[in-house]
Amino acid sequence: MKLRELRISREITQSALAEKAGVTKPTISHIECQTFPPRMETMLKVAKALEVQLTDIDEFKQRIAV
Repeated sequence: MKLRELRISREITQSALAEKAGVTKPTISHIECQTFPPRMETMLKVAKALEVQLTDIDEFKQRIAV
């Protein structure tokens, strides 16, 4: 599932997810828009904040496969 879809399904704003994950709001936006590939550390923080596995987030599956 796309990060944006997961976030919205949990009724979490980009700002709230960023705060919970310990990253900036622009980082969340960049991941959702696929502006740049996220670092592994960032992927782990976001997945943990959403309480999902890395492989549950489409943008991260693509990054792991590279």
